[in-house]
Amino acid sequence: MEKILCLIVFMLSCFTIHAQSQNQQEEIQALVQRVDSLEHELSYLKLSYELNTLYTDMTMLRSQVEIKLSNIKMDIYHRNFDPQFVDMYQRYYESCQGQKQAFSKNIEATKELFFLKVMTHSYSETELSVLNASYERIDTVFESLETTIDYFKAIADVYAKDL
Repeated sequence: MEKILCLIVFMLSCFTIHAQSQNQQEEIQALVQRVDSLEHELSYLKLSYELNTLYTDMTMLRSQVEIKLSNIKMDIYHRNFDPQFVDMYQRYYESCQGQKQAFSKNIEATKELFFLKVMTHSYSETELSVLNASYERIDTVFESLETTIDYFKAIADVYAKDL
């Protein structure tokens, strides 16, 4: 009887240990899935942030240049000319050119990051379409920025000639 009792206790402890081990494996698997999900979400958010930040920074610079353009046009229209402004406008144009070059390099790095992330992560169709839309508008806003800066240079030259 004692042997049977010991055998039953031994078997119960083995079943208990096996059940606990299986529960731990299930918990570990659930945690791994959560970590994978969080890594995926973080990857998506980081890439989306990079694309949107680049877009916003270029849009802000374009807006600043457009404001300067409006001021120059108003001065030309009202015949308010100041020789000091000519140098200031030239320096501002050169500054914009430098920023444009920095944006160009940043765009190339962001494009490489975009392709690496898209190839290494399995984004959903919705996530991929949002990222693609953000990616495609980068080139559009950069071209718009270039046009605005070139237009600024042309108007600044008109201002300098009218002086």
